[in-house]
Amino acid sequence: MTAGIPVRFVVNTQCAVLRDGKFLVITRGAAVKHASGVLGFPGGKVDSGDEPDSVLESTVRREVLEETGISISEEIEYVRSTAFNLVDGTPVVDVLFLGNYKAGEPRIVDPGEVDGINWMTADEILAHERTPPWLVDQVGAVTRHLRRRNRP
Repeated sequence: MTAGIPVRFVVNTQCAVLRDGKFLVITRGAAVKHASGVLGFPGGKVDSGDEPDSVLESTVRREVLEETGISISEEIEYVRSTAFNLVDGTPVVDVLFLGNYKAGEPRIVDPGEVDGINWMTADEILAHERTPPWLVDQVGAVTRHLRRRNRP
């Protein structure tokens, strides 16, 4: 709380969708207010109409489908959460998940929101000129998560 005024956060979810060792990466469209033109994992904000039970998981599934036309596995894994402020000062909590590809062909559903879709390895993402610093951090977090998960 700031000076008696409750702070309201935007809650955002993202999903590192994995298929055959590659991640589904979008190029954010021109109509997107935050970070248009850069690479990112698909995702978006929690809406009031999202399922109240497992709201974060249902939000990330909905957003992946809306942005890319694909569905992800029922079982998704929490990777990490971060907090930051948008340029206008709006506080955001961002929750990153890892999910496996389930079905569908990736396609641009809304060209204003998504300008491109590609399957990329972690190294390809890190080497791309449109990769922002936060995606570098997210790829690192997902890679560490996968290493921990796959330890014997």
